[in-house]
Amino acid sequence: MQDFKNTVLRDARRIVGSPADYIDDPDQFAAAWAAMKAGRGQGFDPARLHPQHLVDRPGPAPEPTEQILARAGQKARAVIEANSLPIRRRHVA
Repeated sequence: MQDFKNTVLRDARRIVGSPADYIDDPDQFAAAWAAMKAGRGQGFDPARLHPQHLVDRPGPAPEPTEQILARAGQKARAVIEANSLPIRRRHVA
């Protein structure tokens, strides 16, 4: 029985420690929070739990080709500015 309690508390700490991973399942996050509070012998009011949507979601990662093109454009602009080269067209680099 003690091993089960330790397992539940360990899983609850892992869930509560990374709320961004459980942002789409607020019930699981709230249950983990309640388990942690119960493990300490404290009460739990779910209304006082802040919404998980306040955690910033990471945006989609850019494609590798987009990253390369952006770096190449930045490098070209830096070389042009460093050497004071005249630009013949406005849309270049």
